[in-house]
Amino acid sequence: MAQRRGLLSAASGMVLAVLVPGQTVVAQQTIEALPEEARLEVVEEWGVNVLPEASPRWVYVLDVAFDNLIASRINIYDSDTGRFLGVVHSGFVPNLLLAPDKSELYVDETYYSRGTQGDRIDVLSIYDAKTLERTGEVILPEGRALLVSKLPAAALSPDGRFVLSYNMAPATSVSLVDIEARKYVGEIESPGCALVYPTGERSFSMLCPDGSLVDIAYDESGGAEVFQNEPFFDSETDPVFSHGAIDIAGGRGFFVSYDGVLYEIGIENGRTALADQWSILSAADAEEGWRPGGWQLLDYQPALRRVFVLMHKGPKWSHKWPGEEVWVLDPDRNERVARFALEEPAISLMLTRESEPVLLTLTDTGTLGVLDPATGEQKRRIEGTGLTPFLLHAYAE
Repeated sequence: MAQRRGLLSAASGMVLAVLVPGQTVVAQQTIEALPEEARLEVVEEWGVNVLPEASPRWVYVLDVAFDNLIASRINIYDSDTGRFLGVVHSGFVPNLLLAPDKSELYVDETYYSRGTQGDRIDVLSIYDAKTLERTGEVILPEGRALLVSKLPAAALSPDGRFVLSYNMAPATSVSLVDIEARKYVGEIESPGCALVYPTGERSFSMLCPDGSLVDIAYDESGGAEVFQNEPFFDSETDPVFSHGAIDIAGGRGFFVSYDGVLYEIGIENGRTALADQWSILSAADAEEGWRPGGWQLLDYQPALRRVFVLMHKGPKWSHKWPGEEVWVLDPDRNERVARFALEEPAISLMLTRESEPVLLTLTDTGTLGVLDPATGEQKRRIEGTGLTPFLLHAYAE
């Protein structure tokens, strides 16, 4: 039988011999007994790269990670160059919020003590926007709604002071977190309505089962006043997508229905009211089967005064199908002003918040498209932004 070599390992400052059949035992020896030239000093070195202040062209891609739901990711890219900038590792179906002053990131997330089971903890995690290091957290004692990540599942007040986190357990409510004080303030109860759409410095609205918006005004102590409104859509026959677009400064918001009705909501002093509605489909469009569809499928760009929506051909209730085209709508004249086909069907879109924006599209396979919003020309294609990405985020200019 061929002789086998012994295996040496270091433990507790000793060189230990491993007994192997047919081999002579090696005497144990302390590290200190070795000659100087045989010793190796091990020094652990590490550093943190510091990003510059975020550009409005940086894209934060929230990858829900269906391959491993308890460990989601936020991958950051420069859409001008396609360069990967960094990653924030997050928990179960998280939601991302970006501080208006570009100093921090907030991740609304959930963890279990044994990975996929055990004690549950819901937390708002705080990250430095330049180092991406975790700098703090606020526990959410009332939990949070565990939904596949949606933009309106959590929101920041316009001044960045408070985080509003939607909860359903099964009663619906909103957890209020004071970012400045790093503390949980309390729970704002809602009349069975869902999600969070900020409408002012200390106000927000929620979508209700009857097709209405409820308006809620709150103060810094968590006290709240609730205002009911009349329904503006039929939630049974033609519901709206939950991913609406709200422009607080402009006093308008937009929702689109499964059958292609665009609703404009007027916003004044934190109160909402239906301002207009019209079908974005012509008779020919409807005959061809065009419908809105996707996930983050609608956006409004105030600088352009245009609404952008993902569209596909499909039957009724195909509202989750990805968009084959982007339609550009003028809400001031209630007409479509452009449409362009996408190189790859997209589930999400977003326009950067700057005076000369770009249009970003995201496929369910993680390809990010960077397009000219006027012509639809694809300027750049960035692959591998996530395994199952859903949402796009960016800082305002």
